[in-house]
Amino acid sequence: MKKYIALLSVIMIIFSTSTSFAKVKVVTTLSDLNAIVKEVGGDKVDSMHLAKPSDDPHQIEPKPTFLRNLSKADLLFLVGMDLEIWLQPLIDSSHNMKIQKGQNGYVDCSTVISPKEVPTTRVTPELGDVHPLGNPHYWLDPNNAILIAELAYKKLSQVDSQNEKYYAENFSKFKNAVEERIITWKNQIGSVPNKKIVCQHSSWIYFTDFTGLEIVGYVESRPGIPPTAKEIMTLTNLMNDKGCKNIISESYQNKKFPNMVASKIQGKVISLPASTGAVKGTETYIQFIDYLINKLTEELK
Repeated sequence: MKKYIALLSVIMIIFSTSTSFAKVKVVTTLSDLNAIVKEVGGDKVDSMHLAKPSDDPHQIEPKPTFLRNLSKADLLFLVGMDLEIWLQPLIDSSHNMKIQKGQNGYVDCSTVISPKEVPTTRVTPELGDVHPLGNPHYWLDPNNAILIAELAYKKLSQVDSQNEKYYAENFSKFKNAVEERIITWKNQIGSVPNKKIVCQHSSWIYFTDFTGLEIVGYVESRPGIPPTAKEIMTLTNLMNDKGCKNIISESYQNKKFPNMVASKIQGKVISLPASTGAVKGTETYIQFIDYLINKLTEELK
């Protein structure tokens, strides 16, 4: 009997120890969300992202590993606003009740930000890749990164209440670090003499509103639809009238049409990563925004 009690005690100690050190399993759709969650979760969280940072987030090809990771997740962080149209079938197939829509583990980060470019008319296919709920590229505004981090702190604390203080401290550190960098970032961009740009795709409105850059037009006048010859002519005339020579293109985009426009106005195409980690040395969110600001400060002379 004594041996039985002793064995039971050892098992209980092992169980309680392993439970107390179990990390919260987090899956995020994009690397940007993952980078922010890791800032808050630290070594208490085991997190990963589904899409590669170099991928076009609109065109993600689901893989078997996605389903395996989702089936084990305690929390799923997504951009929302219909960006991840590929995600819901995977959630359904994961048979993980924690991350089903409406459950605590389903974390739609768009619920804490103010959306931009919400359509005021009915969205039809002729309009191109227009999102009915607004532009979903909100992670490119550092102020929104702080809101996402705060959401991560709250959600992690709900799942792992014994480490709430730890998450709160990490959130505070991240918030303070980003707020300090915001002053530097705005000063850097403020030194750029010509803030007029054209964008290939409608990914940058949150970033340009944050930095004070002015988007005067788009290579894709209808998001996701290649421009016609007439649209290219209209854009080149507009850029000449506005004194705009710079076109911003996401690094994953084909540069055929931006290069065509640039060649007609003696301008240039500036290729930028649209997600954290797409370029070496940008694995943290602050490093990523640093890269964008430094690159643009150098190019927009």
